Amino acid sequence: MLNYNHLYYFHIAASEGSIAAGADRLRVSQATVSEQVRTLERTLHVTLFERHPTGLRLTDAGRLVFEHTSVMFRAGERLTEALGHDQRNLPRVLRIGLTNAVGRATSTDFLIPILAIHDCLPSIRSGDMADLIRDLRGNELDLVLCESEPPAAVRQGLEVALLDRMTLVAVVGVAVDPSSDWGNTALVHYRPTTAFRWEVEAYLDSNQLRPRIAGESDDTLFMVEAAARGGYVAFVPRSVARDAVVSGRVKVVGTLVPEHAAVHALYQGSSTTDLASRAVDALVEHVRAMHAE
Repeated sequence: MLNYNHLYYFHIAASEGSIAAGADRLRVSQATVSEQVRTLERTLHVTLFERHPTGLRLTDAGRLVFEHTSVMFRAGERLTEALGHDQRNLPRVLRIGLTNAVGRATSTDFLIPILAIHDCLPSIRSGDMADLIRDLRGNELDLVLCESEPPAAVRQGLEVALLDRMTLVAVVGVAVDPSSDWGNTALVHYRPTTAFRWEVEAYLDSNQLRPRIAGESDDTLFMVEAAARGGYVAFVPRSVARDAVVSGRVKVVGTLVPEHAAVHALYQGSSTTDLASRAVDALVEHVRAMHAE
């Protein structure tokens, strides 16, 4: 049977990046940590660490074990919090997954309201939607923000809230004068993996616009700069373009309200914590205030 003390010593050493740092955190000798790790390796019949000139490095087996111990010991922390035995009164961690598309398409102040939630310590990471939803179902995340509503089969058992149905604006440099079909312009387009790509394609087709494609990017801040400095046209969320428009660096030459692309929040409907729903409420109020400006 697995000895959880061995697992914990391994977990701390892996978290700290070395046996020495793990021993310092545990306040035991390095020899004690080394022996605990070796015993665990004998139990599991695998090698967990490899020695390199720069220090210890997890093996493939070690990374797999560390993934499991991270879930195990985080679950223990949550159990203690749920039972009210944590006398330190520390803020609860809200683990948020942000898809890459949302991170690039929203304004820089989009997530600021979450920092103001009482007794909450947001921990935000980005990734692909499929990976984030998997981690949400595995209780490794509490909240996921994504750029489109997942299919019914994927969102089963999850709470889904629409945060913002973003308006895209086509911006160009103030000195650019697009022709009626935009044939004299070059478009910085979204990559095919982004939901906005197909919304923009449909807009161009329906309005018989034929700009030359200059390049592809999902970084909306770069796209604004390309429009302002290079004379290109780009479709970006209105909130992202707002400052550049107000300062007179770009001008708006078209408006698009996407049918399918929007920011959605996903969280476990049966979660024992109210942090996720409180965060969603704070974001909804923030978006409303932004649109009222």
